[in-house]
Formats: sequence, structure tokens, C-alpha cells
Amino acid sequence: MHSENSPADIASFHLPVLTQQQCADIVERLLDLEPFWLRRTRHFPIHTLGATYYYDIVGMPSRPYERLARQYNPFLLDNFGDVYAALPAALGAALGQPVGFHPALALPGFHMFGGHPALRASEDLDLVHEQWQGGRETADFPGNPIHLDRGHLAVGLGAAPTLSVTLLIAAAGRGAGMKMWPFGLERTAHLGESEILALLQREPFEQIHYQTGAAFIHSGRRYHQARGFDGVPGDYRITLQGHAVWQAGQWQLFW
Repeated sequence: MHSENSPADIASFHLPVLTQQQCADIVERLLDLEPFWLRRTRHFPIHTLGATYYYDIVGMPSRPYERLARQYNPFLLDNFGDVYAALPAALGAALGQPVGFHPALALPGFHMFGGHPALRASEDLDLVHEQWQGGRETADFPGNPIHLDRGHLAVGLGAAPTLSVTLLIAAAGRGAGMKMWPFGLERTAHLGESEILALLQREPFEQIHYQTGAAFIHSGRRYHQARGFDGVPGDYRITLQGHAVWQAGQWQLFW
């Protein structure tokens, strides 16, 4: 990629960031820090290490995002400084554009999914993001959202070019990945939730396979869905998750 490309021209790609051994070491550090994981549902083994807009702002009346970001940002840097040095360096080199962290927002953080039958890969669990946000605390798992990334709007940044970053650290079972559709809001702005879901379920999609130690980078403006996790109890799928927004002549990472 070249620096003369505008941010809007960036296509999806896989970006090597960490070695297999580095990922194994990160897993050990994360497991040692398990008492600090934030449990994200009452009923299923879904956790983060770090604040994130879609759990701590959207659908959360108490809006603990800023408090958790203040608590966890220095903690993450102290324990995973190597990761937070490697990611912007690799991404900046690939894009030919400066990359840093947004100074007022949560750092990209770790997302841990434990093995559980309710987290399996199944079209029966498909729903759109708004339905997921409204039902994620119910006793029955609310599903696996198909969505567009709007984190920059949730944290108050306004319209701007964006990137989504998923760095795979570990995945048991059949690995990890996502489905990606070849369209976004331009085809669904006039549709209701049930109509959007019906359209997505009948349209073809691309199956993206994550690579351990590599980040999958995309704009977030096409519909996408994390692949279900077919692990057994005791297994984990672990990713470093984040977004980036183009501001002041650089990509600013956050979560």
C-alpha cells in the first residue's frame, strides 16, 4: 500500500504482527491475569480485558466506558507493551500512513470467548446488531450479530474514514474467522431490521479465515459477522480487537 492512497481506498488485508511464540506467551499472560477480566454476559463465557464501546456505551445506561478506559489503559500498557508497540508499527508500515492511539479513548483490548454450545457456528443465531444490543443480557443467548462498525459514532467522533482490526492470538477447534458481505449501508438504509437480516441471509458472502499472529484489517463499512466458536469448555478464542478513525492526518486506534 502507498501513502498517496486516500484512507477510503484501503481494501481488506491480512497483516502479520506477532509470531506464534509471541502469541503463546500472550495467552499465558492473559490467563495469569484472569481475575482482571471483565465478564460481559451473565450466562456465557465472554470476557474482555479492557473497555469497549459496544459493551460500555451502547445499550448501557450507566455508561462506564470512560472509567474503565482510565483503569485499564495503563494496565494494558504495563502488561502488554510489546503488543501495543508492534500493532501500530506494523499497521503504519503497511499503510504508509501514521498510526497511533486515540488519546481520549480506550485502547484496543483483548476479547476472550470460552467454549460453550451456545457460541457455536449456526445461522440460527444470526441477527442484526440492534437486536443483539437489545437482548444480550437475556437468559437465552441472543445470537451472533451481523453488523457494520459504528464505534467512531458511539464514542462521539463523527463521520470519518475507519478501519477495523482483529488480531488473532489463539483459537481452538476449527480456528476463527468472519463472514463478509460485498455491501453496506447503501443497500439497507431504507430497510427494517427483519428485512436487513433476510437480505443478508440470502446474499452470498466471503468467508475470511484468520491467521494466528496476523491482524485482519478492513473498513468496517461492509456487513460482517464473527464466525461462531466451536470450542469445548476450557478452550478459548482470543483476539485483540480495535478500530481506527482517520483524524488529524493519522489513524487513531481505539476500542
